[in-house]
Amino acid sequence: MNNLFVVGLTGPTGSGKSTVARVLAKNGCMVIDADQLSRKAVEPHTACLRALTDAFSTEILLQDGSLNRAALAQKAFVSPETTALLNSIVHPHVIRMTNELLEQAKTQEYRMAVIDAPLLFQAGMGAICHCTVAVLAPTEQRLQRICARDGIAEEQARLRMAAQPDDEYYRSRATIVLENSGDEAQLKTAAECLFEQLARWQDAS
Repeated sequence: MNNLFVVGLTGPTGSGKSTVARVLAKNGCMVIDADQLSRKAVEPHTACLRALTDAFSTEILLQDGSLNRAALAQKAFVSPETTALLNSIVHPHVIRMTNELLEQAKTQEYRMAVIDAPLLFQAGMGAICHCTVAVLAPTEQRLQRICARDGIAEEQARLRMAAQPDDEYYRSRATIVLENSGDEAQLKTAAECLFEQLARWQDAS
């Protein structure tokens, strides 16, 4: 890809992955936010939203026809099967848009692109990355962050966390693991060191 070095950034919700992504962006990386792409994929009148409605009923829609994310979460995160169904519908659209952005990066000045994707491995996107980074954090810290960030009750946050793989899943797949058990300043320092390491690998590739 014109020497574009592609990094996959992943980790369970509330791990601090977004903080790492911001540091990498500040250092000149092109960051592709898969969550942002997934929101774009389910905008009104899209094929993805129609497929979700077929799978989970019109109860997941607001009166204006847009997606009611809370209603979808209540239906999609109740079992591994329903979560897998959700992913099977949304992932292909996110992957297509990710590839389009990587193609655009060929004609831009970026030397490194970061795919920021909670479901990087589940979606098979790790295969298009030169290396992958997983950000992990203790369960209770993640719980507090999710509740504060999304304004949801602890029970809902625990449901989201339970729908994701355990830490060993990420450890066994990622090239690099960042342990986020400290404060944000410590994580930012670790992310700066991560960028320096990735830059060395990019230069050597």
